[in-house]
Amino acid sequence: MRRAASTVAALVLAALLTGCATACPAIGWTNSVTIDAASYGPGVALQVCSDHGCSPAPGIVPTPETDASVPQAGDDGTFFFGFDAPDEITVRVYDDTGVLLAESRETIDWTHSTEPCGGPSTAPPVVLKA
Repeated sequence: MRRAASTVAALVLAALLTGCATACPAIGWTNSVTIDAASYGPGVALQVCSDHGCSPAPGIVPTPETDASVPQAGDDGTFFFGFDAPDEITVRVYDDTGVLLAESRETIDWTHSTEPCGGPSTAPPVVLKA
């Protein structure tokens, strides 16, 4: 009898907790930051590095990465980090011939999602100074 009562109590508790749980949809977001290199003029290329690796340098054909945390270049100076939100990154600026113009360590001021299922962290653009 005690065993049956314990089983019933466990089932009731499981049912109650299931009703309180948040069902999260499939994960489909990534953290990103925009790098503003306008101070270097038009035609520059950027490479971004974090603790997980570097985006391709100019003239290098990117290879598929198995770690989504390695920075990936998007359009308009946006770089994606998967679920990673690095506090610091290294940014390299190259001219249109591939010559390194500058390298700097930049801090990113992330605002992290407070949603129950998570979500992308956001950050203001990183503005480089020539």
